[in-house]
Amino acid sequence: MVKVINTFLGLGFFTASFIANADQTIENHDGLGIPYELISLANESTISFSEDKITILAKKGTDLYTNADGSSSADNAPRVFFQPKSDFTLSAKVTADFTKAYDGGALFVYADTDNWAKFLFERFKSGDNGIASTVTKTTGDDTYHNLVSDNEIYLRITRKDNSMTLFYSDDGQDWLYRRSFSLKSTKPIKVGFLAQSPISTSHKVVYSDIHFNQ
Repeated sequence: MVKVINTFLGLGFFTASFIANADQTIENHDGLGIPYELISLANESTISFSEDKITILAKKGTDLYTNADGSSSADNAPRVFFQPKSDFTLSAKVTADFTKAYDGGALFVYADTDNWAKFLFERFKSGDNGIASTVTKTTGDDTYHNLVSDNEIYLRITRKDNSMTLFYSDDGQDWLYRRSFSLKSTKPIKVGFLAQSPISTSHKVVYSDIHFNQ
């Protein structure tokens, strides 16, 4: 069961600024159905692959975040990403072992540390699980969308030209719209999967039932 809510975030709990640039490796995993090289950026966290799943174990202090006035940010969340050459749709089932507030797993699109967006399955400060999104263009625009009663949900990002659209689903079949935005950049857009654990000792996220179309 999913409850629909719409409120805006004003989080300022994370003040470190870090550009992710460590532990980068290139992976090839045909079972995931993505026709591009996958770049794994662990940032001292742990990333593993099976034939059809990606598992990210994020260590404490990891996040991709920019607050509403741009005064605090973080860019050290472990991630797996690739660079599509055309319009696309990427979807996955996100299963999260939530422990503390702000634990999360996301699909994301990324131009650079000042221009990105994430569609996030997160443990809220209230203790509820839910869906949120952040669109950052130097400053962050954060929104809470839904409460989710389970520890898994399906997320989808669709790109058409410079327009991005976010959808979620309980079952991976029936999709509900949540948000659209533009992400223009002279730099290539990257897309993929990330996990965050700002205050937990660690947080594990599994991405399965992955589908990519272009």
